[in-house]
Amino acid sequence: MADVLRWGATLLLCLLLGTVALRADTLIFTNGDTLTGSLLRADEHGCVFASNLANQVTVPWDNIRELRTSTPYVVVDVHGQAHEGTLLVENASLIVSNPASQPEFLSAGEVRLVVDPKTYVSAITAHPAPWQSWRGQITGGFSQLSATQNSISYTTQAVLQRPVPRLEWLPQKSNTLFHFQGTYGKLSQPGAPTVRTSIFTAGLEQDQSISQRLYVFANTQFDHNAAQGLQLQQAYGGGLGWKLLRTSATSLDLKADLHWTNQRFNSAPSDRFLASSFTESMRHNYGRLIWTQNVSLTPSYTKGLAYQMSGMSAWAIPVYKMMSVNFTVIDDYINNPQPGFLKNSLQYSTGLQFNLH
Repeated sequence: MADVLRWGATLLLCLLLGTVALRADTLIFTNGDTLTGSLLRADEHGCVFASNLANQVTVPWDNIRELRTSTPYVVVDVHGQAHEGTLLVENASLIVSNPASQPEFLSAGEVRLVVDPKTYVSAITAHPAPWQSWRGQITGGFSQLSATQNSISYTTQAVLQRPVPRLEWLPQKSNTLFHFQGTYGKLSQPGAPTVRTSIFTAGLEQDQSISQRLYVFANTQFDHNAAQGLQLQQAYGGGLGWKLLRTSATSLDLKADLHWTNQRFNSAPSDRFLASSFTESMRHNYGRLIWTQNVSLTPSYTKGLAYQMSGMSAWAIPVYKMMSVNFTVIDDYINNPQPGFLKNSLQYSTGLQFNLH
């Protein structure tokens, strides 16, 4: 009986291994080397292939003699049409085979993207709801002192984005950006007036890609800074953005816009003027440490003295899973504050950051 069980287990294992082997994709290089594994994705430049021997490799089409898949994939051509079926690549010519239709023939230059059907449906054709697919960071800090003087302060920051499609290696169609940064503080002492600090900025931007590097955008921003006598500043406009640099460690964007600004001060007359913002934004990974910074220069065209400048630099140090410690410096300069207030506002803050993926 034991021999029968052992023989049956061996047969079952062989069948399973044979099934796995039959389902594996095969990649043959021009020099005759062969890899078995699974095709992850491909584009007009080449394919990304995963195998047990070589892990994940990226291979240009010129180095591929043959690629054969055992499961269906979706091929998106340069015209945006989708073709689904098993793939056979021979000498830079791709054949898509589907039992329900005739084989389709494409050259490597006609291939824009190759992905599995699940990724195609969830990441390319899907249209997420406004509250879905957000990622970014939310930071909060708090301090309190109880003595002869009583003080309390809060800092909050949220930097969120919603790219469509969500996967970073897919060509981006659009991107929604939201940011909020707020500081509130109160210092009181018996027999002395209470001193309050109230600063916040919030903005929303919608990007639409026009090429791999260029995009147009519409944006709006609201600012309040009691330290400069600014009750509320509203800006509405749009412009052009350029993704100057994209590497695994660094991203660098340049943007220019034209916007209409409405300023209201606590007691000074309100101002309305046409202005532009020229902005540089960078994000860089030093291993697990993340440094983000942006600098913005905002000249006014219809009220020359109402120019502004701002800068932000932040470090995020991971501590546990999606939690990090954040250190941020923000400098805001308004050339036309309410009389009696300084033009410059400098903030230092630290807090606990939660990363959304």
